Amino acid sequence: MHEWCVEFQDQLKTHLAFLSGHAPDASTFHRVFSNLDYEAFEEVVYAWLSEVSPLGVGEGIALDGKTIGSSGLHIVASFAHKAKRVLFQKGTDTKGKELVIGPVVLSNIPIKSHIITGDAMFTQVKICRQITDAGGGYVFTVKGNQEKLEEDIRIFFESPPFGACIETDTTLTRARGRIETRTVKISKDLNSYLNFPGVTHIWRIERIVKHKDEISTEVSVGIARLLSPFNTAYHLNQYIRGHWCIENNLHRARDTLFAEDQCPVRKRNGPYIMTTIRNLVISLFNKGAIKNHKQAMRRFTVHPEQLFVFLGLQFIQEKAQYMYN
Repeated sequence: MHEWCVEFQDQLKTHLAFLSGHAPDASTFHRVFSNLDYEAFEEVVYAWLSEVSPLGVGEGIALDGKTIGSSGLHIVASFAHKAKRVLFQKGTDTKGKELVIGPVVLSNIPIKSHIITGDAMFTQVKICRQITDAGGGYVFTVKGNQEKLEEDIRIFFESPPFGACIETDTTLTRARGRIETRTVKISKDLNSYLNFPGVTHIWRIERIVKHKDEISTEVSVGIARLLSPFNTAYHLNQYIRGHWCIENNLHRARDTLFAEDQCPVRKRNGPYIMTTIRNLVISLFNKGAIKNHKQAMRRFTVHPEQLFVFLGLQFIQEKAQYMYN
């Protein structure tokens, strides 16, 4: 940040004169960020994002954790499938504590009328109860941590009992020479045997990916609480696919766009603040339908006046310029 302000003083004087000549030193950024109240900072940032990018009814919200390599901080974030913005995040210094900080994240996001998606780590009675009590739904994967449940669901779909009611949906996508077929099956027939609060369906998804001459197949199973009218196999298929947005549009973006794992900010609250700033930028780029984030960063770096236009701050810029003069 400091280097950018120094390198682009001429542009700042021309386009943003009220900001020129006031560049904090790099050590100032470190000191301020390390001592800033990150909870208050995040509250303001995510409250503002909720106003400018509201969620739709029935929209999915993905939960997932990521460890920031340089600091050892492990953060569980919530990310909207369609709005593609961060809703809230919580950190811990130990990986694997999703069960501890997951409920905290849930208590700070709008659950009612939304579907929470997550991997097998979140397939817990306590978490399902919290979501159900708040009027929301969930789509969770079942794996080795629920070994008997996973086996029962797989057996059910492989050898359905007589008269079993199973709904199916299949989608096919093509991108960059890669063809993926996703077939989802759902059923209510095991609900009475499950002890997960609010459960409405069990599910099975088979992914067949063909890329060039290679074909791979993957089968996953899970449980779900779907809310009407978004309670069909088609909707479940969309929720499962939508969950990967948190990996593709958030975690990967923080790594490739900001080199998050190599960030030298490690002291006290600094890593939290930097992660929130990255989340803010990514959320705004997604809201603005910017597909190539790297290209946008390069353009806005060289032409800060274009960033003001993108953010809709022309009037604020003109008013500040007038006050400065």
